Amino acid sequence: MSDQPSNAEAPSSVKAASKYNLSSLLGDLGSLPFLLFTGLMAHAHFNGPGLQSASVLGLYAPYVFIAYSAVILSFLSGALWERSRLEEANRLATTAILFSNLIALCAWACLLLIYVAPIMTVFAVCLLMAGFLSLLWVERLTAADIIGTSYWSMRLRITLIVVFLCGLVAALMLAEFTI
Repeated sequence: MSDQPSNAEAPSSVKAASKYNLSSLLGDLGSLPFLLFTGLMAHAHFNGPGLQSASVLGLYAPYVFIAYSAVILSFLSGALWERSRLEEANRLATTAILFSNLIALCAWACLLLIYVAPIMTVFAVCLLMAGFLSLLWVERLTAADIIGTSYWSMRLRITLIVVFLCGLVAALMLAEFTI
């Protein structure tokens, strides 16, 4: 007989941490468009005529980046809303529900800001970046039981990547204004 315990004998936290589950897969796949759009914009900025030449299926790449970011941020806000709704008796959960709605509305506003003025496009990216960070912070406050789990590790990793890429896109856009 083996010295190592079988999966049936392993604690549930060990099983959850060792498994690459559907949430992790979808989270990682969901971060790919951020990487692809940012790479496309960086390539256009450094090797081409600038961001004006960066397009995704004929659409201006920064707008596509902002739209995708707004959709993902709204989705994450909805996930926070659902988790908080299940614990609605808790005052912190009620605050999280209101906050998740505020973040979703800010994501929607980012889609409108891009039509106001070119510099507002940069502001929209920064607002989305702040939305991703603040949503992670509220999730940390309201769901302390997820800390140390594979889900939290995935959320932290992907959020930091997305925030870095938002910062890079904002910097590329600002560089276009100074040229």
